[in-house]
Amino acid sequence: MQPNIVFFLLDTARAANFLPYGHKENTTPFIDSLADQGVLYRRAFANSIYSLPSYGSIFTGQYPTEHGAVDWGSKIQRNVLVEGLNDLGYETHAVSTHLVSGEFGVADPFDTVEKRYAKSNNLMYMNDPVTEKMIDYANRQGWDTKLDKYSTFLNHFLQNPSHRPLFNAGKHIYNKFKKSQGYWSDDGAADALSVARQKIESSSSPFFLFVNFVETHAPYRPPRNYIKQFLPDDVTLREIQEALDYSSDEVSLGRDEISDRQRDILLGLYNAELRYLDDVIGEFYQFLESENIADETVFLIVSDHGDLFGKDGLWGHQAQVYNDVCHVPLIIKYPWDTKKEETDIVELRQLCPHILNVAEGDEQEIRPNCRALVEYYGLDTQLWYKPSERYSNIDSDRWESYQCAFIDKDYKLIYTVNQSSELYDMRSDFGEEYNIAEKEPEIVDEYINQINSVIGSPEENHHSYRDSDNTKDTERMNDSVKDRLSQLGYVE
Repeated sequence: MQPNIVFFLLDTARAANFLPYGHKENTTPFIDSLADQGVLYRRAFANSIYSLPSYGSIFTGQYPTEHGAVDWGSKIQRNVLVEGLNDLGYETHAVSTHLVSGEFGVADPFDTVEKRYAKSNNLMYMNDPVTEKMIDYANRQGWDTKLDKYSTFLNHFLQNPSHRPLFNAGKHIYNKFKKSQGYWSDDGAADALSVARQKIESSSSPFFLFVNFVETHAPYRPPRNYIKQFLPDDVTLREIQEALDYSSDEVSLGRDEISDRQRDILLGLYNAELRYLDDVIGEFYQFLESENIADETVFLIVSDHGDLFGKDGLWGHQAQVYNDVCHVPLIIKYPWDTKKEETDIVELRQLCPHILNVAEGDEQEIRPNCRALVEYYGLDTQLWYKPSERYSNIDSDRWESYQCAFIDKDYKLIYTVNQSSELYDMRSDFGEEYNIAEKEPEIVDEYINQINSVIGSPEENHHSYRDSDNTKDTERMNDSVKDRLSQLGYVE
């Protein structure tokens, strides 16, 4: 039997905030029930800590060094997973609110790709030339002051006078006012799942449906009726807005601060986003049951990476390959009777061969790898195309160095070129509080040898990348991709 396959990826959703992984608040009741019916992979690790290289590993089965998509100027050369499913007779559909619809090689072999971005501006006339020029200007450099912004608008308007930019300006101001009052909608999940239902209704079996969600990616703005479930009782809207007005890289670089109160608010918003996704995914699963195909479908929940909320002063998903960002949820409900908690280590790159095996009739769960390897090529590979002047004085030995982690059931080594190593005991210190590298130099050496045998020398990987022409130029990217990356905080 070739089962249908539904692959849901929750961007930036770390395992620690899911009920099946021990979270105390009621964030994921549906996903928890799904875990009770399928296989819960307790120690699943992403192969990188932000979307592009992590997606690359999921869809190719390779480590980032092998597939090469390690910054926003690169792409994977082949989507091995989807090409293989096409060859096996599957209809393949992607409904994307994130990178799969960009110019990064992931979307290429799908039969259909639907881009369902929740437009932050949600304007009335998206093809208006004044609006297009304003969006392009914002993506390229932005405005120093509001006066600069209004002057730019007036200049473009005088060159292309029409009612359209005036209506757009009014709608933009109205949308900003509504958001300032906490009237947020989702970031595309409801629309994406509506389209996903249509895809299934019009598809022949077997089908592969990939849907990604960005609700748990900053900025966390859950629908209003979800907020109070997870925030302090006395929190005000002003406090919420102030907490959201932060830059993860500025805080991580020590140029800004987040108070304990603001951290609690941000975590509450994050959990509210997760609960909202859990609810809409649960509704989608009910749709599969109503169509009588739930029992013929592999249903998969995963994340590409997590988020940091202040560990060692770090925020967002950058800078350090800690478990908060590389330990991810992985839950798979199979159409056959497989109920299990897998406690051995698996890597997300294993999903590619595993899904292809399942599509050929293999009814085995993922075979544990018993070790994981995580790669990250440095802060500048992730946050911008051309580093701006305000980052010119950062410590390049720390922020622009190749980093990797080797993890097994006993220990985790974090090795960063030009920095001292970190070693943690995964049996007693999964939160990585106590660095024991100096106490266990033989283990450090052994794990470095393991890294060398799997992906080569970290120093060679670092210099090979840094010595090459890695220009990350926005000029070659289309406006919709730049706009989306800007909304997600990757491009200034």
